[in-house]
Amino acid sequence: MTTWQKRTRLGFAIFGIAVAVVVWRSIGTRQVKPPAPAVVRSDPKALVETGEGSGLQFRGALRDGEMRWQKYVSYPDGSGKWLKVQITVQKSDGKTYVVTADEAQAGEHQKEKHLSGHVSLKASDGFEMTTDSATQSDDEGLIRVPGVVAFKKGRMSGRGTNGIFDQNNDVLTINENAAVTVVDEEGHPTTDFTAGSAVLDRTQHMLTLDKQVHVVRGPQITDTDHSTARLSQNNEVITYLELRGRARVTGASAVRSMSARDIDMDYSEDGRTLERVTMKGQAEITPTTQGEGPARSIAAEESLDLLFAPDGSVVSVTGRKNTRLDLPPAKDSPGGRVTAQAIDASGQEGRGLTEARFTDDVEYHEPARGNGSPRSVRARTLAASLADDAISEAVFKDRVVFEEKDLNASAPEVRYQPSKNAIELIGPDTAAPASHVAIDQIEIDARRINVALDTRKIHATQVKTTLRPKSTSSRGSAGQSMPGLLKQGDAANVNGDSLDYTSATGVATYAGNARLFQGATSISGSAITVDREKGDLSATGSARSTLDLDSGRTTGSAEEIRYVDSTRTVTYSVPPVAPTRGRGVVSPSAASGGRANAAPAPAPARAQVKGPQGDLRADRIEIVLAQPDNRMDRLEAFKGVRLDVGTKTATGDRLTYHADSDRYVMSGTGAMPVSVVVTTAATATSAQSCRETTGRTLTFSKATDTIGVDGNAQTRTEAQSIQCPGPTSR
Repeated sequence: MTTWQKRTRLGFAIFGIAVAVVVWRSIGTRQVKPPAPAVVRSDPKALVETGEGSGLQFRGALRDGEMRWQKYVSYPDGSGKWLKVQITVQKSDGKTYVVTADEAQAGEHQKEKHLSGHVSLKASDGFEMTTDSATQSDDEGLIRVPGVVAFKKGRMSGRGTNGIFDQNNDVLTINENAAVTVVDEEGHPTTDFTAGSAVLDRTQHMLTLDKQVHVVRGPQITDTDHSTARLSQNNEVITYLELRGRARVTGASAVRSMSARDIDMDYSEDGRTLERVTMKGQAEITPTTQGEGPARSIAAEESLDLLFAPDGSVVSVTGRKNTRLDLPPAKDSPGGRVTAQAIDASGQEGRGLTEARFTDDVEYHEPARGNGSPRSVRARTLAASLADDAISEAVFKDRVVFEEKDLNASAPEVRYQPSKNAIELIGPDTAAPASHVAIDQIEIDARRINVALDTRKIHATQVKTTLRPKSTSSRGSAGQSMPGLLKQGDAANVNGDSLDYTSATGVATYAGNARLFQGATSISGSAITVDREKGDLSATGSARSTLDLDSGRTTGSAEEIRYVDSTRTVTYSVPPVAPTRGRGVVSPSAASGGRANAAPAPAPARAQVKGPQGDLRADRIEIVLAQPDNRMDRLEAFKGVRLDVGTKTATGDRLTYHADSDRYVMSGTGAMPVSVVVTTAATATSAQSCRETTGRTLTFSKATDTIGVDGNAQTRTEAQSIQCPGPTSR
């Protein structure tokens, strides 16, 4: 029993005894009057009733409360009842609570009061709690509300059922059907919370909600199993929101949706602007974009950390473990997906994310474009430039592998531009060619390779390539894919300073120190062109060849060597000499004012072919191959022909050599007849001798001395002896 309660009961007892003594003395022995009518009490069971009063409450030697009432009723069992009660509690921190009710009841020891009728608790800082019925415990400092309870403080209000207010710790707990609302300065709702339960810790400035938490913040809707909101010092503004368990946020200004096991949302001090979001456990975010179409999404198995600009733009994303970036189709991009172990992205206010770096186990997947095929890229790192929910440029580094249905590439670095549909493969400048592309049974190794993915045009530098036989199931005709003068079952190699290849035509052009080789066969020149569709081949610019034919090895040189597969012809030729103008030798007359005469250009080296047929020189030489094997069928030479074969030296205007019969037919012009000189080697008894046979057409063979002149056979003895010519050079 409190001190003020004891004093009240003692005062009533003393007052009763004094009244009895006065009455007894005044009555004396006088005649007794009839008894006065009994006083009608409001409660017949009451022991004592009083009117308006007050009392103080002490805890130890310190006063901590005061109680006022309009009427007090005391009962024999020590219980009491107060009407229109007001209980004021003064806390050590200076905060004051005032509890009012229509009625308060207390038991024998009056440690617990049952409050009913317009029950209200008001704090000196503006906090107010109301209910219809409550129980206040003096020892515990708790006010329990079994029914509906409501509270408000400035811009925050709430309600629920089965509540408890801890006066000692300034904590309100709503155990069932909790609902909390926060409004702005004009009174418009900004945030609505609903949950199975809620705890408002006013000292720690925290609002904790549990069981099916649902939060509406303007267009933003949040759902989670458990949530804790950190409040401003006045407990009226939410500055931090923790979501725990199956957290999901949709409709925010900055993001279309967020989901994770746990989400932390950090707001500005005024609670208006979302500044940072931390997500853990199967995290995924879809930023807000224009329109209702698909947007990019970012996910991570372990965590996602996001920063926002004041306008709501996402300006930083950090993701860890099995991260994923999904890109929607855009104007110049079909969209795609990037996965990696880590993502670090940054951006700018008003633009959102503009750069993203992916690290470890990077994989990029892109759906097919038009009639194309899906493509994928694997690498250790990827640096991507982002614009309007699309990748504008992607730089893959370290063990990069690029794959499509009919194209495979690898390099230390690959630059991809989706809008241009092109990739660039880059290797170190100081190392051997490290970039590799395989397409149409061509394997390209180069220092740098550019590929137009839509047209399949390729440009490469410092090139080494391997040409492989094409299967009948690959693109293009099912015919030969190797130049016809090569062995069709074996691969060939072509190197050069640069390569230009077009898949649609199958034409590959190598420039600068170009060289093709297959086994003992080789062709070189300043440039080599290989036509994979037609099976043709050409080399230009000081061209050289070694042909490992079935009929024997043949070497040749010319300004141009060209093989045409449709005619099975290898042509060695030099360009015609054209008059030149410009710099030249100045004649004496020009030095004195006359016109300068341009010196003629030097004559180009003549075509030359060496082989079992002999050493042949001419302006143009053609080797016609047999069908289908690679042996010489015949050989043709045109203009300024000279042939050295065995002991014979023949000159003329045209030569035809028939390989199967080992027969040479040489013809001349009117001004230049055919000449065949047969040289007899010197012996111990005779000197070297030479005999010349001339005519319009000469026919001879390598193995015999018989020479046909203009269709008539002649023997060596019929030829004219001449002085043996000296050695000649090309």
